[in-house]
Amino acid sequence: MTRIEKSIIIQAPVEQVFAYAADYTKWGEWFEGISDIKATTEVTRGNGARYAYKARLMGVSASVETEIRDFVPNSGWTGIGIRGMEHKTHWAFGSVGQGTKFTYALEYKLPVPLIACLLDSLFMRPQWEKIIRKSLDNLRLHFQT
Repeated sequence: MTRIEKSIIIQAPVEQVFAYAADYTKWGEWFEGISDIKATTEVTRGNGARYAYKARLMGVSASVETEIRDFVPNSGWTGIGIRGMEHKTHWAFGSVGQGTKFTYALEYKLPVPLIACLLDSLFMRPQWEKIIRKSLDNLRLHFQT
C-alpha cells in the first residue's frame, strides 16, 4: 500500500477545526475532488457512520464508500474503504498553542499488481499529493476568513 501523509497548522481551536472537518456535509467545500456525499447509515457521525461519495482523480470520477472507525471527538478517526478503491484514511487533530495541528494520511492500493508501482509513482501518487495539499490549504483558508 502507498501512504501519503501531510500536516498543517490552523489558527483556530481544535474543537472548531474538528467540528467542521468531521461534518461530512462540509467535505465538498474544502476537500478537492469530492462530491455527491451522502450518509448511507442511520449513524451520521462517529463509529459506524458510512458515507458514499464521488472521488475525482485525473479527470475520472469513481464511486467510493467509507466507514468511520476509531472516532475520538477532537482527536480524530480512521476511514476504511468498503466500496470502490481499496483505501484507508487517518484524520488526526491536536492542539498546538492557540491553534490546531491537523494531519491527514491516505493509504491506498492499486488493483493492477504488475504495473501498480509504475502507475503509482508516475501518476497516482503525484496527483494524490496535489489533491491532499490543496485540500489542507482549503481547510486552513476556511478558518482565516
